[in-house]
Amino acid sequence: MTAQSALSPGWSLPPPILPLENSHLHVWIIDLVDGADGPFWCCLSSDEVTRAQRYRFDRDRTRFVQSRGGLRHILSRYVGQTPDEITFSYGPYGKPSCANLPELSFNLSHSGDIALCAVIRHRRVGIDVEQNRPLTHFESLSQRCLSETEILTLEQLPVDQRQSTFLQYWTAKEAYLKAIGCGLTQSLTGVSLQLEPPRLLSVPEPGDWSLQVLNLTTAAAAVVIEGAVDTLFYQLVRERGD
Repeated sequence: MTAQSALSPGWSLPPPILPLENSHLHVWIIDLVDGADGPFWCCLSSDEVTRAQRYRFDRDRTRFVQSRGGLRHILSRYVGQTPDEITFSYGPYGKPSCANLPELSFNLSHSGDIALCAVIRHRRVGIDVEQNRPLTHFESLSQRCLSETEILTLEQLPVDQRQSTFLQYWTAKEAYLKAIGCGLTQSLTGVSLQLEPPRLLSVPEPGDWSLQVLNLTTAAAAVVIEGAVDTLFYQLVRERGD
C-alpha cells in the first residue's frame, strides 16, 4: 500500500505495535489536506457528522472531519477498538475522554492545515496549535492576554518576531487551560509563563506541570502535561485501502 502524504520532517511513522508507557507522552501530527476527508466520514459518530454538516465552508468541514477522524484512528491504537467503535464522554466544558478507558488522557487541536494530538496515561494533558498569520488588533490582543512581564518581554524583541512570539505565549496558555479542562472559559491572563526555557510560573491550579514548546515551521504549538515525561513524535499517514 502507498502512503497518501509525505512524512513531515522530525516526525516518525509509528511502529506496528505501539506501547504507551506511563512515563511517555505521544504527540501526533495530522496533515489536513483539502478534499481528502472521504475515508474519515465512515468512522464518525452521528453527533460528529451533525457537527461537520454545520460548517458553512467546505474547507472548514474537511478539516474538522480529518482531525476528528484522525483522532479516532490514533486512539484506536491504544484502546483495542476500531475507530468507529470508540465512544466519547465529555467534561463540563466539552473536553472529551474515552468512555471505556478513562485512564487514557488525550487532547486535540487544529489550525490551518495542521492538527496535533497528545496522548498519555494517568495524567492530564493539553495541546494547542495556531497557524502563523498576521494578527489584526495585535496590540489590544497582547494587552488582554499577556501579563505585564510577558508584554515587556515581547516589546524587547525585534518587531518582526513579536506576533509569532505572541502566538507561542497564546498556545502555551491555552494548552494549560485545556489540560485542566477549562479551555478559554478562563482568562489567559490567569496563566503566566516564560518561553526560554519553557516554564509555567503562575497558574489557577498549581501542581507539577511541564510545558513543552513544539518546533513547527508554519505554526506555534505547545503541550502541557502533569509531571516530567519523555515525548515521542509520530505522524498519522493514511494509506490507500485503510
